[in-house]
Amino acid sequence: MASLKIRLLDYKQNNEGRHPIVLQVIKDRKRKLLYLGYYAYAKEWDHKENLPNSKHPNSARLKVVIRKKLNVAERAILDFDDRDKPYTAQDVIDEVAEKKDSSTFSEFTEGVIAKLIRLGKYGNARVYQNTLNVFNDYLDEVEIYFYQIDYKCIQGFEEYLIEKDSKVNTISNHLRTLRAIYNRAIKEGITREEYYPFKNYKIKSEKTQKRAISKDDINKIRDLDLKDRPDLVMARDFFLFSFYNRGMSFIDIALLKVKNIQKDHINYTRKKTGQHFSIKISDLSEMIIKQYSDLQDPDSYIFPIIKRKGNEDLDYRNAMRLMNKKLKKIGEKVDIGAPLTTYVSRHSWATIGKRSGIPIAVISEGLGHETEETTQIYLDNFENEVLDDANDKIIR
Repeated sequence: MASLKIRLLDYKQNNEGRHPIVLQVIKDRKRKLLYLGYYAYAKEWDHKENLPNSKHPNSARLKVVIRKKLNVAERAILDFDDRDKPYTAQDVIDEVAEKKDSSTFSEFTEGVIAKLIRLGKYGNARVYQNTLNVFNDYLDEVEIYFYQIDYKCIQGFEEYLIEKDSKVNTISNHLRTLRAIYNRAIKEGITREEYYPFKNYKIKSEKTQKRAISKDDINKIRDLDLKDRPDLVMARDFFLFSFYNRGMSFIDIALLKVKNIQKDHINYTRKKTGQHFSIKISDLSEMIIKQYSDLQDPDSYIFPIIKRKGNEDLDYRNAMRLMNKKLKKIGEKVDIGAPLTTYVSRHSWATIGKRSGIPIAVISEGLGHETEETTQIYLDNFENEVLDDANDKIIR
């Protein structure tokens, strides 16, 4: 039977003076080495345990990686022995090396982020980058491959986020993003489906704070006297414009150009999904449009949100942050009982539509959702309120 050992090759070193960590396999008195891609100074190595000691900056995580590599090698040897056929130390090395993915998790994810940026999907790129940064912090910047991300690794990542006092939905978002990256790597042949760690892993989440407001609240916002706060007028106009146009997202409002107005409709492609929308311009929408554009130059933006060519994403994000601050003040003025943000208009359009008796299928089509299940997420709070109202009528 072959023997395994992790070694620090102290007779070799890199430019920093660190020695390579290798997996040694001996079979039939022949020795073969597999370089693991990690290094350590002699003072950072426990030669008795053949593991990094506490002086190594990434000792805890590196020990996990080494043990996993040993487990893969041990399984390979057991498989060879079960076959009852001759094999060599090199066969074991080849079997272990074959299980290494073609790129590390960080390398692959950075490539995905770069592609998203090239496609103009800056929001998704930021989400991926944020999760990559947090995951790398958890790993202490140790490079790992996809097959090394197993159930225990994910569990450890979740526990790490809990210790950092991250909210439940923040943890959920990171885990879902990590899962999306892993699924993408499988599709692109970077790793194997047999290593997929999320098969039996349940990602927890909790309902977010109520986002939808009533039609009466919408009217209060519309009729609010802002003579003493002219700085809030534009935020209110954009909020109402979104509501009047099926909850149009703020990024799509920012990117609307005069040429998107064709006869009595607004025709545009949603930035997030690439779906095409054609919305009839109501009298209420027309009043807002005319306040901000003379509709002369077809290539000009309707609203003064994007100001610099080539800086669309930065201008949009800065404008959205400022708008949400102002919407919060408007919400406080009308006392709607919920934080007012750019998302509230979209959720409110869906909820008010449901309360008005419009079928979910129609609301789903209006929002551009692929399934009614997605639309139902917008309506969960509404359904609960209906049940509460019904209960009050029954028991009173």
